[in-house]
Amino acid sequence: MNEDRKKRGLANGKFFTAVAICALFLGSGNVMAAQTASNDSQGVQEQMQSISVTVTVVDTKGEPIIGANVIEKGTTNGGITDLDGVSKLNVKPGAILQVSFVGYTTQEVKATSVMKVVLKDDTELLDEVVVVGYGAQKKVNLTGAVANVDVQEAIASRPVTDIAKALQGITPGLSITTNVGGIGVDSNIKLRGATGSLSATEGTSPLILVDNVEVPSLSLVNPDDIASISVLKDAASASIYGTRAAWGVVLITTKTGKKNDKPRVTYSNNFSWSTPTVMPQVAKTYEGAQAMLLAANRSGASTVSSIGYNVDEIAVQKMKEWYNTYGGMSQSELGEMQLGRDFEERGGKYYFYRQFDPLDMFMKDWTPQQKHNLSVSGGSDKTTYNISLGYLNQQGILKVNTDEYDRYNFNANVNTQIRDWWSVRANVMFSRSTKSEPYQYTSGYTDVWYYLLRWPSFYPYADYQGIPFRSAMTEIAQANRESLTNNFTRVNLGTTINPIKDLAINFDYTFALLNDYQKRNGGEVGGWDMFNSSNPLTYNSSFYGATHNRVVERSRYTMSNTFKAYATYEKSFVQKHNLKVMVGMDAETREKLGHSSDRRTLVNFDKPEINLAIGDQYVDGTTYHNDFAAAGFFGRINYDYMGKYLLEVNARYDGSSKFPSGDQWALFPSVSAGWRLSEETFMKWAKPVLSDFKVRGSWGTIGNQDVAANSFLSVMSVNKSSGWVIDGKQVPYIGIPSVVSPSLTWERVTTIDLGFDARFFNNELGVSFDWYQRTTSDMHSPGETLPSTFGSTTMPKVNSGELQGRGFELSIDYNKRFACGLGLTARATLSKIREKITKYNNPNKNIYGNYEGKIIGEIWGYVTEGLFKDQADIDSHADQTLIQSSSKRITYPGDVKIKDLNGDHVIDYGNNTVDDHGDKTVIGNALPRYAYSINLSGDWNNFFLSAFFQGVGKQDWYPSSECIFWGQYNRPYNNMPTWHQGNYWTEDNTDAYLPRYAGYNASLKSTPQTRYLQNVAYIRLKNLQFGYTLPQPIVSKAKLQNVRVYISAENLWCWSPLYKHTRDLDVTNIYGSDPDLTDADMSSGLNGNRGSGDGNSYPQMKSVSLGLSVTF
Repeated sequence: MNEDRKKRGLANGKFFTAVAICALFLGSGNVMAAQTASNDSQGVQEQMQSISVTVTVVDTKGEPIIGANVIEKGTTNGGITDLDGVSKLNVKPGAILQVSFVGYTTQEVKATSVMKVVLKDDTELLDEVVVVGYGAQKKVNLTGAVANVDVQEAIASRPVTDIAKALQGITPGLSITTNVGGIGVDSNIKLRGATGSLSATEGTSPLILVDNVEVPSLSLVNPDDIASISVLKDAASASIYGTRAAWGVVLITTKTGKKNDKPRVTYSNNFSWSTPTVMPQVAKTYEGAQAMLLAANRSGASTVSSIGYNVDEIAVQKMKEWYNTYGGMSQSELGEMQLGRDFEERGGKYYFYRQFDPLDMFMKDWTPQQKHNLSVSGGSDKTTYNISLGYLNQQGILKVNTDEYDRYNFNANVNTQIRDWWSVRANVMFSRSTKSEPYQYTSGYTDVWYYLLRWPSFYPYADYQGIPFRSAMTEIAQANRESLTNNFTRVNLGTTINPIKDLAINFDYTFALLNDYQKRNGGEVGGWDMFNSSNPLTYNSSFYGATHNRVVERSRYTMSNTFKAYATYEKSFVQKHNLKVMVGMDAETREKLGHSSDRRTLVNFDKPEINLAIGDQYVDGTTYHNDFAAAGFFGRINYDYMGKYLLEVNARYDGSSKFPSGDQWALFPSVSAGWRLSEETFMKWAKPVLSDFKVRGSWGTIGNQDVAANSFLSVMSVNKSSGWVIDGKQVPYIGIPSVVSPSLTWERVTTIDLGFDARFFNNELGVSFDWYQRTTSDMHSPGETLPSTFGSTTMPKVNSGELQGRGFELSIDYNKRFACGLGLTARATLSKIREKITKYNNPNKNIYGNYEGKIIGEIWGYVTEGLFKDQADIDSHADQTLIQSSSKRITYPGDVKIKDLNGDHVIDYGNNTVDDHGDKTVIGNALPRYAYSINLSGDWNNFFLSAFFQGVGKQDWYPSSECIFWGQYNRPYNNMPTWHQGNYWTEDNTDAYLPRYAGYNASLKSTPQTRYLQNVAYIRLKNLQFGYTLPQPIVSKAKLQNVRVYISAENLWCWSPLYKHTRDLDVTNIYGSDPDLTDADMSSGLNGNRGSGDGNSYPQMKSVSLGLSVTF
């Protein structure tokens, strides 16, 4: 079966190669076409009226630009500059020439007989102005920590489904994770830290604003609609947005039309095909079964039994015989299970011999995805407009009853100048997405991957007598469908009034409605009950009983009204003093409604409707109704003297309904300053090497309103089952009131940021650095323990906790345009963050809880000294009885040898407290220590090539108990990974990496230790692009404005130290390190949210895509 996957891998490689060759031929054809000179015939009279023009095109350094397009505006007449940057053509008198080249800003100039045109690098313009809160600022004048994202680099030409996934690695300090793998999944965004506050309920995510108004999820926004993205990182930059911006702001601006621009119609598409980056390699049936017996023998057993199958020495031999006889046949050739060939009954027990590869049987080789975007934009001297439509379709990876995701986007904006002093604007945004998947009887797709990878390869996935055996795929195949539909509508109306020069007054009102509708169509699953240990050939018509014979409908509504008013006054005095003052206010109301209905016993499984069910009806706990209101008054002053000395002061007076009466308002100030040393006369010696150098610093504080529900209210729980029966019925009871401290108030998030920005060699090389400290003070945390006589044992929360995060961010970029027309860009980022609890009341100081001095993410475990060599080694070592390496708690040669750190000759964990932790110590940290990215790109003669690498410099990971890493060390009846073969300890293999084989080996799976602590640092080729833009003369002849074709690939390659042991796991699926990974919460045991790199979740995908963009 692994050989089949290798063949499939070769086929995948051929597919990539074929696509690349096609793209190269396509590009070559365009190049040859580009070399065809424009020779449109002109009438004799027209020729007599034309003038000869010689145009020399150079860059800002005076270097000639080769291959620049020179077009007579409104015609197809044009040419391309030669090796000297010169182009000659005949044009009409008074004609306007459009001069353009990739990487430079297009210029329009009036034609003269001899002329020189200087093109300015696009990057210079992009860096000039950055969108900030309620306005824009020149980048050289910024004093806060603000990152400007290159939208073209991050989003364009990539098969990303939402903006968040495209942002990973683009900006230092910004990390992206997902809770669940698969399609149509929202991402979690964190900025400068993973925790922020221990009492936060919504994940301390940054505020997401689209056109200055909050959106509930980035997945609602079409990436093609985005014009700019700014990330406001420190309190000085974000405080203008108040309490919801405590963890930073991601500020997105959508595309608009341009004045005096004729209508432009742009169509773009992207067709993508995805396949898993890695899939586990599993041992053959008899190899895994032999290992099962080896582990069982350690406990004195000679057989292994689990659910409906059994293994003994006879079974191992028959598996080998089956493999030698039928191993070369496909599942379709083998057909249904045959008693006597594929399995048998011996002594009342069932033994299975047939080899299965469920991943190969049930997973597609390639999964398709498509995106289409259509936009119309333009404008007159008074009005601009932009209208766009988008469609996205994704399909799941399973061959049977797979999941599917569709999203439709509509965005329209118009801006009209009614008077010289008055303009109005309107924007409408609509998004509809639907995710459809098989009905989830248990944990859904989590369980699908878990059980497909858990059971040994002789687990029966073929039918017997036309009836399937119970399995995850039986559940999927027979399941009805369930779907989740999100509809988001947002309408914005605004106006700007300029009553006097330099003063602008803005008013905006926004209404938004988010509706989530979920319908779950249940049913029944039947087949041979493989989980029946006495007889797996027992037919069960309903594995899950009547509980799932139902239909469920849930609806959630979120309605918000937002009003903003702000005025900006900008004035320069004697060309030295520049002042900008902004004052304003905003107010928002938000109401949330939720309802869920559940009715059992469907009349017809094919028509699952509430009114077609006849059983009991339920309303579950997702029914709710709550509201929220917030308001704030804010102001900002920007001042600079001659562009050298920069100062910004912000203040916001914020109010939130989440806080108790009398304590709903608070003032949050911030200040930042900068000094452009490069503008000082004493720095002239550094020029021209030093183009610009600025040092800056900021301090600010913001309130945090993301605290637990009812934090400020004393509430009483209600339960219908008190245990007291009166008149034959249980009497409900009301619990005692919760204890709330009367002094409980806002948490405060204070940030200090120190940094510098420098550019060298005529702005070709740039360096930006930030060091920051973010402190969450007055954090809600347990107060003093109350005496039992008080009546409540719960410690009330008080403002006594403190969490501090420190880190740095470094960005380096290099841009160079050579005389031959070749443009090169290199960009690298590096960031580090560590969060520490500096104040917390925890008298017990349990090492697995929160305590003062704890580093967030720390891993407590044991230090190992290798494996026991022999019995003498065991006898001379400290007593290790507490560390269970077998069900009988007996230590054998080949078991893990743990170091006696405290020297008491007993390996133990004490009381698992900071003061008494026995031989445990902090052995690592589960959060990334360093995150980095490298982007390399180049363009020449309309060709474009880029490579984006992203990774983690240091991160520790200990595989959890359910990880496929452990295989049969976890349970002896699990799959055996092929990398275990020949890699575990035996008397003849004492230098092995893995210990002696033993099932239920708690010394491994649930005892973190240094020997098996993994370094999951990695570097990944996240994106590779190759594109070609057709030359302007050719495009103009086709009555088009721009045509671009490209090929793009995601997640093509990855390396990690983990891979020296196993490649069964995609290292980028380790918690906290990457966007496409899954967070893990195993607090609920097997039914918890698996992930954390365990391999039991939706696989990481690599993809290749083809795209086209045409502007009419």
